[in-house]
Amino acid sequence: MHLPAPDFWQFTLPRSRTCLLTDDGSLTTNRLARLLSERGWQVVVLSFPQSIVSDTVGDRLPLPQGVNRIELTDLSEQQLQQKLVAISETYGAIGAFIHLHPEHQVCDAKSEKSILKYVFLLAKHLKRSLNQAALTGRSCFLCVARLDGEFGLGTTIDFSAISGGLFGLTKTLNLEWEKVFCRAIDLSPELNPETSAHSIIAELYDPNSLIWEVGYNSQGRVTLVSETASLA
Repeated sequence: MHLPAPDFWQFTLPRSRTCLLTDDGSLTTNRLARLLSERGWQVVVLSFPQSIVSDTVGDRLPLPQGVNRIELTDLSEQQLQQKLVAISETYGAIGAFIHLHPEHQVCDAKSEKSILKYVFLLAKHLKRSLNQAALTGRSCFLCVARLDGEFGLGTTIDFSAISGGLFGLTKTLNLEWEKVFCRAIDLSPELNPETSAHSIIAELYDPNSLIWEVGYNSQGRVTLVSETASLA
């Protein structure tokens, strides 16, 4: 079902809170971090090991001025806990989380599965921080996948279905974390980094918490609805 552009609820993450953004190895990370920073958000980028996610130039793509990067050397739970503690102590408790899932062209199926499992671990360890932040304002958990912008229902774009697991995770968190704004977004790989970043911003500021998943493609903004099948 096609959706109109979302309304815009103006809010800013308090300076005492941090937005944790995962790095998908593309320019979308840079563009999104810049848009958030321009809106007064404190952003920390979490980069996966380069053996897991590579980028187009073989090195880390630059981040906007004022945005800090935390690099992972492995995907162990122990290191994740250490990094999250360091982020909270250095920059402030995490009040928002945005996961940018890499396109399947930049990591193989094994690596993509490892990232998916890691996002589940992140949800486990961010539960307390995000729910506490929700008591004093909006806190967010967003997952951004790159299927086809149609939740895998299109017929023209080749994609990996592994990241579809992010939609199940987000739906579950929506039920369990009643005060946290949770949404899964499917961006068509055909969208450029600037358009992708602005689409994520639009969803982040949407006041409508009843929509759990949104897709963006060349036809615009869509979501899934259930319909009763006709027996005729």
